[in-house]
Amino acid sequence: MKRVHLAPGIWHLQSGSNMGLGVQDGKGLLIDAGLDKDAARRALRALDELNVALAGLFLTHAHADHFGGAHVVQRRTEARTYAPILEAAMMEHPLIEPLYLFGGAAPIAELCHKFTLAEPCQVDQVMTAPGPLQIGPLQVEAVPLPGHSPHQMGVAVGDVLFCADALFPIETLEKHHVTFCVDLDRTLETLERLPTLPYAHFAPGHGPAYAAGEEIARVCAANRERLEQVRALVYDALDEPHETPALVRHVADHYGLRLKTATSYFLTRTTVLAALSSLERAGEASVAMKGNHLWWQKQ
Repeated sequence: MKRVHLAPGIWHLQSGSNMGLGVQDGKGLLIDAGLDKDAARRALRALDELNVALAGLFLTHAHADHFGGAHVVQRRTEARTYAPILEAAMMEHPLIEPLYLFGGAAPIAELCHKFTLAEPCQVDQVMTAPGPLQIGPLQVEAVPLPGHSPHQMGVAVGDVLFCADALFPIETLEKHHVTFCVDLDRTLETLERLPTLPYAHFAPGHGPAYAAGEEIARVCAANRERLEQVRALVYDALDEPHETPALVRHVADHYGLRLKTATSYFLTRTTVLAALSSLERAGEASVAMKGNHLWWQKQ
């Protein structure tokens, strides 16, 4: 775990899934808890090295790679846990993540590993609205960043915004091509708004932190462009009616993806479905039933 000092008392804990740390008067706030017990232990070790007692844990959204280590933090500390509404329900009942990836049915075994099925954790305070929040001696701000997950929230500590998975590094776009989102329209709105927010640093859940101004604007623009491109690919394919699996294959083939696991297929499918619901809301696509097939078509 790489500990990057962004401002007095504020660190970006960078690893596969990043975490954040804000410290004041010897008390700390941890933002997210990593994928598993090992990630959580590394974060707690960083607090020990700084001689910091943990006052709170803020979990930004209910994906396993961001709250999978929370149960360890809760077992080892007396910190209160905070999470946005709906996300909190999924953290307390983690089976919801593989359930929705598998269309609501009992999930297959491959969707029940730690990358999509975390250990449950208890949320002490559910965030029903954004705004200021006092956690120990730290005055922070909960910032809505929906789209990647339904009620994702970032946390502003001083002039640093820990912005969860609101955006991904350009290197990730180049490697994986299709980023995950459940609501494409809200993701685009979040990406449009993010560079306008009054913070000096933006610390995401994956990759490096970005400075305000041109740096964060450039990365947000690249993320917007990719999602808009995915939506356009889906729309263009609807010159002829298609079923959902054919549209997933169309998008994967366009980017040269090889979906070698069921998990990668279902993650890609979710973003394709988010593109379809975006098109449907805009009046540009609709569904039709014919011969026991569900077809997507242009309006």
